Amino acid sequence: MKKIFFYLCLLIVSLSFSQSQLSNDYSYNVSTPYKVFDADQKYYFTKGNHSIALKFDGKKVLLQKFNNDKPSFVKEKLFENYFPKNYKIERVLQLDSKVYVFYSSWDGDNDNEQLFAVEADFETCAFKDNRNILKIAGKITGKKEFSFWGGTFSEMIAGTQDKFDFLVSHDSKRVLVQYSKKELVKNDKESFSVVGLVTYDSNLKQISEKEITMPYSVKTMNNIDYHLDNDGNLYMLTKVFHDDSKNEKKKRKDELANYHIELFFVANGTNEIKISKFDNKEKIITKLWLFDSDQNFIVCGGFYNNGKGDYFDDVDGLLTFKVDRTGKIYDSYSHEIPLEIINQYESEKFIKKNLKAEKKGEGAKFNDLELNNLLVNQDGSIVLIGEKIFVKSHYSPGMNGSAGRTYYTYHYCDILATKIGVDGSLQWMKKIPKEQSGSRGRGGMSYKYFVANNSHYLLFLDNVKNINLAENLPPALHSDGKGGYLTSVKISDSDGTLKKDSVFNGRDIEDFTMYQFAVDRVFKTSDNSFMIEVYKKKKEDIMIKVNMLKL
Repeated sequence: MKKIFFYLCLLIVSLSFSQSQLSNDYSYNVSTPYKVFDADQKYYFTKGNHSIALKFDGKKVLLQKFNNDKPSFVKEKLFENYFPKNYKIERVLQLDSKVYVFYSSWDGDNDNEQLFAVEADFETCAFKDNRNILKIAGKITGKKEFSFWGGTFSEMIAGTQDKFDFLVSHDSKRVLVQYSKKELVKNDKESFSVVGLVTYDSNLKQISEKEITMPYSVKTMNNIDYHLDNDGNLYMLTKVFHDDSKNEKKKRKDELANYHIELFFVANGTNEIKISKFDNKEKIITKLWLFDSDQNFIVCGGFYNNGKGDYFDDVDGLLTFKVDRTGKIYDSYSHEIPLEIINQYESEKFIKKNLKAEKKGEGAKFNDLELNNLLVNQDGSIVLIGEKIFVKSHYSPGMNGSAGRTYYTYHYCDILATKIGVDGSLQWMKKIPKEQSGSRGRGGMSYKYFVANNSHYLLFLDNVKNINLAENLPPALHSDGKGGYLTSVKISDSDGTLKKDSVFNGRDIEDFTMYQFAVDRVFKTSDNSFMIEVYKKKKEDIMIKVNMLKL
C-alpha cells in the first residue's frame, strides 16, 4: 500500500511538471485537415482575409489559398515543369500587395545570366505575367549552396542559388536587385569588384540600371550590408582592411581591429560613390545591419567585442549610429551588456567563470550572440534582438576497430532584446532564457518575431519547465522534434515589461500531435492574429490560427 501511495505521489509530481496552464490571453482554432505536399521550400503571405502558400519541390510547385477568418483551406493548383530545367529560386517576396517569385536561369547559347519574375495571384491561386526582367552579359558570382535538412546558419535553403541580392524599400514600393560581375583579374590586389544595381517599382517596371566599380580592391574590402531607401538611394556598409588581408585577424593580445567601417552612398540617378567613415577603433564588429525608418534617417545597428579574451564572436555590447539621407554618419552610441544580465538564468559554474574573466580584465561576454532583428520605432527609438546560436561537433568512436564518425548538433539558445532611446540612452534590456538543441539544422528551433500594438512578440517552442523559471536557474532543454509548448514572450515597448505565456501544447492540439513545426511556417495575418501550418501525420497538414485576446 505504501508503495502504491509513493508511486501515486511521483505521478502527481510528474504531471505537475509536465503540464502548464494555458494562457487566457490567447485562443486558437484549427482548420479541417488537407492533403500534405512535401516541399523543400515553403513561403507564406497574407493579403486581406486570405493567405497564400507557395511550395517548391523540384519540378513541382503548389499554390494554396487559405481563408484567415475561420481558418480554412480554400483551393490549390499544382504546376509541373512550369519553370525551365535549370532554374534556381532566388527570392520570393511581397512588394506592396503583390507576391513575386524571382528565379535565375543561365542562357548558355548566348552567355547571358537571366533573372525572371512571376506573380503569384491571390484571387486565382495561380501564376501570371511570367517575364524576363534582367539580362546580364557574362558570368556573375554566386554563393555555393549548403544546407542542413532545410535550415542553415547562412540562411541558404536547398535549391536557392543566391546570385542576386534583393533590397526592398521601407514602403515596399521599390526593389533593388544587386549582383557582382565575375572578376577577370585573378590577383585580388589588382581586382576591383563591379557591382550591378537595378531598381524596379512594385509592378517591376525598371526605374534605373547601373554598374559601379568599387573604390577598393577585392583584397582590401568586404561588403557587410546594403540598403535601398524610398527615394531609390543606395547605402553600402563595408569593412575596409588596413593590411590587405580581407581577414579579420585577432590574436589574444590584439585589442584593435585590423579594419574600419565605411558607408558608401550612391544617390538615385548617379554613379558617384560618397564615403563616410565610422572608426570602430577597439570595437571588433561581430554583426552590423542597415535598417530604414519613417524618419529622415536610416539606422545601423549591431554587436561588438572589445578585443579582450579568446573568442572572436562573443559579444561585449551593442552599438548604433544613424545615417542621414545624404549618407553622412552621426549620433553613434554604444552600450555594454551588464554583468547581471549576462549571468541571468545561468549555472553557478558559468557565473564563476564570468567573475574570473572580470577580475582578469577581459570582461564577461554574451557568447555566440547573433543579431536577428532591428526595428526603428516611429519616434526614432531602436529595438535590437539577438539570439545565441552555435554548432557543436561530436565524435563517435567505431566498434571493433572500425572508423568513427563525426556528427553535429545545432543550438538556439537565449534571446537578448534591447531598446535604445532617441537620445541614445539604454531604455531597457531583457534576457529571455531558452535552450533548444537538435540534429537537423534549425529545424523547429529559433523564434518568430513580430510587433503588434506597441509590444514585441517572440514565439518559440520550449520546455514546459521554463514557463516560470527563476532567474538563478538555467533553462531546461527543449529537444527539437520532441513536442514542446508554443511559448509567447510579450515585451512592452514603452517600459520593457515582460510577460511569458504558454499558447498551446504541441502534443495536445485538439485530437492530434503537432509535427514539423518551423518558425518559417508562422506568419502574421492581422494586428491581433497569426497562423501556423503544421503536419499532423496521416499525410495531412492543418492550419492553426492563434488570436491574441489581450493586447
